Amino acid sequence: MTQTQPTAAMPQLSGVTHRWIDVRGTRMHVAEAGSGDPLILLHGFPQNWWEWHAVIPRMAEHFHVIAVDQRGFGWTDAPPGGYDARTLMDDVVGLMEQLNIPRARFLTHDWGSLVAQFLAMERPDLVQSLVITGTPDVHIRPNPRLIPLFPKLWHAFALAIPVVGPRIQGNRRFVRHLFTAFEPAGALTGEDVELYSDAMAQPARARAGSALYRSSIIPAFMGIIFGGYARRDFTTPTLALIGAMEPSAALQEMGHHPGRGNNITAEILPGEGHFLPDHCPDAVSDKALRFFESAG
Repeated sequence: MTQTQPTAAMPQLSGVTHRWIDVRGTRMHVAEAGSGDPLILLHGFPQNWWEWHAVIPRMAEHFHVIAVDQRGFGWTDAPPGGYDARTLMDDVVGLMEQLNIPRARFLTHDWGSLVAQFLAMERPDLVQSLVITGTPDVHIRPNPRLIPLFPKLWHAFALAIPVVGPRIQGNRRFVRHLFTAFEPAGALTGEDVELYSDAMAQPARARAGSALYRSSIIPAFMGIIFGGYARRDFTTPTLALIGAMEPSAALQEMGHHPGRGNNITAEILPGEGHFLPDHCPDAVSDKALRFFESAG
């Protein structure tokens, strides 16, 4: 077993099959269910395809669901490099090519939502419609009132530091903060937190998480805060679902770009936090299905 391969047993979900696809030398794992038009699910940090386990059964009644373990996470390889936004987008494009998918709907969370939005900007031909959770739409305008959010996101900057970032991912107190800081009580089960925590602590995957923050998440966050994407064309119909308890809600509300209103609809969910697919999977599924039906 190489250091890039996970050691945890694969959790099982009825109706789901698994396969591994070689994408430019990276062995990527996908969990699949259902039939029909393709729907690609991209997880967030520090999770994997299992983040969607309560969403997949409902979505599989309508689509061919493809839950991807992105580079460095889940049961996909964790190579030492390639955690910049361009490579992460290329991973998705390459996977779609290998699966013979010319165009798909996307349901995404956290940094998976960043990857999907950047992909929709660069390759709108590939993204039919998009539902993002746990992150704002990237096209917000700069607003000085957003600056006080920086201290609330201290963990992101800590994770990005070489050596320090990988080390703190094995600290249980830090892990508890990550899963509870912006959540209602009991948002995730203890079993799920343990599954994600064990993966975070694996050396190759801890380094991957740090590299991801350093190479993609922090640069994207700074770009969002200072309006780096505000003028970018964005034609993909998009729904943003954000829990009112998390900092992304303030980003979305204070930086809303009215000029993008025809393509991007944002909904703030009262009483909810960051991990929406875990805490309110029925609401995420219902809203996503209605949006996909209306967006085509």
